[in-house]
Amino acid sequence: MQYQAKQISGTIPSLQPALSVLVKQTFGIDEKGNCWPLTDSDQLVDNITYYEHNDQILKEDSDLFVHKKYCDIVIKGKARNFGGEKKFIASIRVGEKQLNISVQGNRKPYLDVYGKLIFGEPEIAHEIPLRFDFAYGGKDTESEKKLQLPSEEIMAAMPEHNWYADSPYRYQRNPEGKGFIVEHSKAMIEQLELPNLEDPDHPVTPENIIVGDVNRWIEMPIPQATDWISHAWVPRLLYTGLVEFPYQNTDIIKECKLKLVEPDIYSKKQLSTGFNYRFFNGAHYGLQINPLVSPGICTLTNIHPTYKNMDIKLPKMLPKIWTDGRNGKLNETQTFLHSIIIYPEENKLNMVWRGTAPALRPYMKQELELMPFKVEF
Repeated sequence: MQYQAKQISGTIPSLQPALSVLVKQTFGIDEKGNCWPLTDSDQLVDNITYYEHNDQILKEDSDLFVHKKYCDIVIKGKARNFGGEKKFIASIRVGEKQLNISVQGNRKPYLDVYGKLIFGEPEIAHEIPLRFDFAYGGKDTESEKKLQLPSEEIMAAMPEHNWYADSPYRYQRNPEGKGFIVEHSKAMIEQLELPNLEDPDHPVTPENIIVGDVNRWIEMPIPQATDWISHAWVPRLLYTGLVEFPYQNTDIIKECKLKLVEPDIYSKKQLSTGFNYRFFNGAHYGLQINPLVSPGICTLTNIHPTYKNMDIKLPKMLPKIWTDGRNGKLNETQTFLHSIIIYPEENKLNMVWRGTAPALRPYMKQELELMPFKVEF
């Protein structure tokens, strides 16, 4: 067993300095869903990375967070169409949490001879990546043309700046997805792609797809994907306390009704009133679980490349973790599940655990490299 471990310094929600040790172990998965530790474990991820095909979509989030409120469950895989159907359900069940995703192939909207908006029949797709660029979201590029931009001289002086980054015509939950259209425009309808991954209980339809008012984006469907949520997307961005999207009627917002997000996330409040450590959780908020309870089995339906239903028996082992207590002492910690990332294509998963203890003060990187810690399995 060859795990990876690192001690880091930071603060916890009480604002007290703390030391955390992150431990990562890679496991293989056999055809019966049993897991065993591999001798060559993946490295802890330090810096976040984005996909090569789209540098706005998060590919790997950092492992090195001192604290997380929940354990992130991330599935880096594809929805698989075992029955050759036009539409099917891919699902993940882990513990008491279940995320269902309605999957279908490419289809196009169009206007009939009477000007009525119609959705074409979906193609049969054999596989669809479970990434956010295939989920509901995106941008209304035709409506964006009305935005007033700086002068050509200013834009030429800042060629790397994205002048549309704060555009109200971009879906705040997922500006890189498919299907978001604010205004009824023939030009936009002709270029619009419809999402391949949707919420089965709230799909886009010809009747609801036109947002109409930019402030109604919050009532639109929740993007359904199992990859990492980018730091600059709602609701994750709101946990920084630096921006707000106040909304009066939070009772109709699905993620609020299902208690998937913090209860005051869309409420009117003073800016910069406090950082919420939920920001460090980057999984789909339907796949953020109790970090103190081993979920036992993770069931993948229509996701594994070989098996329609795969029950992965998640490892129950918990390492014992000690941080540096200074003056030759070590502080024993409580072990938390930090994240579980499953790679069905490769029949492997990564588990990351965290142990945290108060520290005398923050420590620099050079100091941490010389400071002792301990891990036992």
